[in-house]
Amino acid sequence: MINTELNIKNLLNKISSRENLTYDEAKVIFTNIVERRIHDSYSSSILKEISWKGETVDEILAMIEIIKQHSITIHPNIHNNLFDICGTGGSKIKTFNISTASAIVAAAAGCYIAKHGNRAVSGICGSADFLEYIGLNLSLPPHIVSTCIEELGIGFLFAPLFHPVLKNVAKLRKEIGMKTIFNVAAPLCNPCSNLSGQIIGIYDSALLNKFSEVTKKLNRNFILVNSNDGIDEISTTCLNEIIHVYNGEINKFNLNPLDVGIPLTSVNNIIIKNKDDSIQLTLKSIYGLAHKEIEDLVALNSSPVLVLSNIAKNLKEGIDISRSVIREGKARKKLVDLITFCGNKDRLSEIENHLNIS
Repeated sequence: MINTELNIKNLLNKISSRENLTYDEAKVIFTNIVERRIHDSYSSSILKEISWKGETVDEILAMIEIIKQHSITIHPNIHNNLFDICGTGGSKIKTFNISTASAIVAAAAGCYIAKHGNRAVSGICGSADFLEYIGLNLSLPPHIVSTCIEELGIGFLFAPLFHPVLKNVAKLRKEIGMKTIFNVAAPLCNPCSNLSGQIIGIYDSALLNKFSEVTKKLNRNFILVNSNDGIDEISTTCLNEIIHVYNGEINKFNLNPLDVGIPLTSVNNIIIKNKDDSIQLTLKSIYGLAHKEIEDLVALNSSPVLVLSNIAKNLKEGIDISRSVIREGKARKKLVDLITFCGNKDRLSEIENHLNIS
C-alpha cells in the first residue's frame, strides 16, 4: 500500500538533491505529475532532475505501473506470438523510423506485430508522425486496432489513445524537449495484454542493465539492444550489446554486423536532417527503393522478431528473409494494406506520387 501522505515538499527537496526515490515515493510524485496536481514548472524540473541523475529500477517500475493503471488494453484474438519493436528515443544521432520500417517488414514476413508508438519528443519524426503523414488514422478506436492485428498481422497502437494519462503531459514533454522517464517507461507499457515479447532499442548504455532488471519482473520475452554509436536500434555502424531476458534469466552477448554478413557502414549513411528526409527514407526502405546501407539496417532490425516468431532459425536467416520481403514488394503491400484498413489510401498514393515512387 502506498503512503499517500508522503510529503510532496520533502520529495521535491530529495529530487533536487539528486537522491533516488523509493518505489512508493516515485509512485506518489509521478501520480501527482500525470494528474496535473503539480504546476508544470515543478513537474518539468522534477523530470529533468531525474533524467540527469539517472532513472533507477524502482523509479522506472513505478512509472510503468502508473501508466498501466490508466491504460486501455486490448487482447487481439490470435493464436500466434505477438511482438513489438520500439525504441526509447533520446538518441543523439537522428535516423529515419527504423523500428517502424522493421515492424512492417517483420509483419510482411509472417510475424504478428503490435507496434506501440508516439509522436517525436526529442527526435525529428516519431512513428506516429510518419504513419499519420502517409495516411494512418491515429484516432481509431482500440477495437479496430485489435481487429487490424487479427486480420493483417500488424496494428499501430498510438500511445496517447491507449494511455489517456499521457495526454495530460504531452505538452509538458514537448516543452521539456529532452528524453525523460516517460521515454524510458513507455516502451514497456504496450497495451496488448497478450503481448509475447518486445525488441527494445536503448540509446544509453547506462540504461541497458537497468532495463534488464526491470524486464526481469515482467512476464515477456525481451531483446534489449544498445549500439556503440548511440542510436536506439541495432546499428550497422558498430558493435552492438544485446541482452536477452526470458523466464527471469539474463543472457548478454555482443553483435557485430559482420558476423551476420552485413558490412559496417558510416553513420553518415543512415542519418537524416529533417522530417521530410525521415519520411522519404522510411517509405523508400519499406518499398525496396533505398540504398543498400538502409536495407541492411532495416533487415538487421526486423530479424530478431523473425527468430522469436520461429520464422527464422537465426539472425542471418532472418536478415535474408527480410531482404526478400522488401525486394519482392511484400513489405510495401503490407504497408498499403495497413493504411487502407486504418486510414486514407488516397493520402498514401499522393505521397507516392510526390516522391515519384508510385
